[in-house]
Amino acid sequence: MPPKNGGGGAGARKRNHSVNSQPRQQLTTNNAAHVGKPLLAGKPSQPKFNIAPLILEGVKVNKLQLNDLLKQHLKDVKVNDIQLSRSGSFTLYADDVSSFNRLLNDFTTILTANGHPGAKLFVPRSIQRIKDTEKVAFVKRVDLELPEDRIIDALKNVGLDVINVTRLTSKDGKTPTRTIKITFSDVQNRNTFVHTGLQVDSMHFIAEAASQNTKPVQCYICLKYGHIAKYCQTKQQVCARCGDNHRIDQCTVASDAGKCCNCKGNHLATSSDCSHYIEQEKRMLNLIHQYSTTSKQVATAPAPYNTTEFPPLPNLSTQQKEILQSSLFDDILNALSSKMETIIEETTNRIFKALQQKIKKLEKSIGIKDNNNDDHDDALTISDSDSSEEESQVVKHMKNQQKQKAKLTTTTNDTSAKPTTTTNITTSKQSKKQAKKSTKRGRSPNSSLNTSTNDNKDRKTSNNDDD
Repeated sequence: MPPKNGGGGAGARKRNHSVNSQPRQQLTTNNAAHVGKPLLAGKPSQPKFNIAPLILEGVKVNKLQLNDLLKQHLKDVKVNDIQLSRSGSFTLYADDVSSFNRLLNDFTTILTANGHPGAKLFVPRSIQRIKDTEKVAFVKRVDLELPEDRIIDALKNVGLDVINVTRLTSKDGKTPTRTIKITFSDVQNRNTFVHTGLQVDSMHFIAEAASQNTKPVQCYICLKYGHIAKYCQTKQQVCARCGDNHRIDQCTVASDAGKCCNCKGNHLATSSDCSHYIEQEKRMLNLIHQYSTTSKQVATAPAPYNTTEFPPLPNLSTQQKEILQSSLFDDILNALSSKMETIIEETTNRIFKALQQKIKKLEKSIGIKDNNNDDHDDALTISDSDSSEEESQVVKHMKNQQKQKAKLTTTTNDTSAKPTTTTNITTSKQSKKQAKKSTKRGRSPNSSLNTSTNDNKDRKTSNNDDD
């Protein structure tokens, strides 16, 4: 299969500038199968390499002869592995970047000098397409009056290594548009341009990087994946609906009775639901992930303005942090103030309750003094031991009333003392007379002496009482 931009010689020397000098990530098993590296029985995967592989076509030798040519003419080149596909193409895996560049620049001329004029050495088209896309940038909304020459001069004055600047046209191919396509020599220049943008005198335009194409490459003749119609070897038209050798507009099969020529499913061969399409799309994404450097930002990009005159604005993250901190501080203050209010309310309620209880105690003690004069001194001591807050005018007034009542009670007790003595004497005489009567009734007829003695005794006692 011929290369995309022509085979050996000068074409190979031109392509060595498009290869990035940095080591790439490792290939997977699917990538190895794509470049003609067959899987070995009993091994789940092949050895992985850091450098992109090289495809060699148009050489009628075996692996041992190719190995001897490398050993004889390129002794300083280190090759980790050589694989031969069924189509007769070789896949060479270089050990380092210098070996990769030596093979790409010199090995084609060596093979031509040793009787292989049709030798073609190139990078796989899928990987080369990713590399070429990484060097392209687009600028939109560029005035139609601005020529390409002034854009090239502006880019070179800044120090960017630009290869080509073209203005895109519409679908008819004649009407120019306001979109400019710019191709650079390497990925670093392209990334720097995307970071700074296009500055032409006093005009500035925003630039954007070209996006990678994840759609698999499919031939519209044989409907197979991995090549385009220009390099199709069968040149036999295949129907996308039924898989026969005719065009789809000539097919008489119903749409629901179709059959994919790739996976034999009930859908068109160009459908994105085909299992082969999904597999090829995954392989393309894997290649882009391995060989693309678009996610890496440029560390040292020239600034289009003076940072001292135009200082950068603060990041949104710091502003958000300040807002969060202020809101958190406000929440804490609100919580503390509400807590203090509740504490103050509880303390005031407790103070009022304590005062009410003490007032009630005072009222009870005053009531006890009215009934019993002996507790007067105790009540005074209790009232004197209270706090200064209780010595109010009301309490003093109540004490004065209590003293007046105490004086009244003492006077009443003095007046009632005499009649009580007379009543006590009369009651005692009546009780003695009743006792005499009871003794007289209880005597027997034989006890005359006892009665006389007792009568004498009673008379003596009554006389003593009268005195």
